[in-house]
Amino acid sequence: ELEKFRKVNGPLIDVRSPGEYYKGHMPNSINIPLFDNEERTIVGTIYKNYGREQAVIQGLEYVAIKIENIVNKLFEAINVYKSASHNSKIDDPTVKIYCARGGMRSQSINWLLEKYNHRSVTLNDGYKSYRKWTLDSFNKKWEIVVMGGKTGAGKTKILKLLGKHNFQTIDLEELACHRGSTFGGLGMKTQPSNEQFENMIAEELKGFRKNKKIFVEAESSNIGKCKIPHEFFNQMKTADRVEIIKSESNRL
Repeated sequence: ELEKFRKVNGPLIDVRSPGEYYKGHMPNSINIPLFDNEERTIVGTIYKNYGREQAVIQGLEYVAIKIENIVNKLFEAINVYKSASHNSKIDDPTVKIYCARGGMRSQSINWLLEKYNHRSVTLNDGYKSYRKWTLDSFNKKWEIVVMGGKTGAGKTKILKLLGKHNFQTIDLEELACHRGSTFGGLGMKTQPSNEQFENMIAEELKGFRKNKKIFVEAESSNIGKCKIPHEFFNQMKTADRVEIIKSESNRL
């Protein structure tokens, strides 16, 4: 179901709250929230205490005052996708929508787009199904080669050169927006959440062939506040290792 959803040509829209989106989302998705963080909390509390019907009524009140803004953002995303796509066949892209579990939020946006005669699809089980796919990918057996070496030995440079020559590589520090134990976050963007870090590693693995080697730098289990997934890190610990050795003056 997830692979079928991915292959649809169109913008990917995450309709969850900004807080949910920050914690973790499908890469390249655009956050157009139905509720903000506070509204989501209130609707959830009403659902828990008073049931679905009351929660829907409260949700509709929130959406009613911003429905025009939501529609504008949806069509802005569609137009950006059309202009960025160099495929003339995509005159009318299908909007891909997901929420937390494929429930009312994504179905509501789907219904809304139907009223504008615009095609859309929702993801069954929503972001929950994507997270299951992410975590499952770390349980597969990968042919990992770990590159070790002291700071300044040029591990990252070698990793990028390998990538340019079509070797399979994952730059864990780049994904984590962190330069490792010595330089930390110097000159880097804010680190992603740990969950999003896992999602990005899974996306890298998605395009790899299982019988070909994957080159990574030797890392501790934590890169700043991001933690390498336990199952993948265990494979790194038992992987073949290459040590990059340079003189101290060269490293300086």
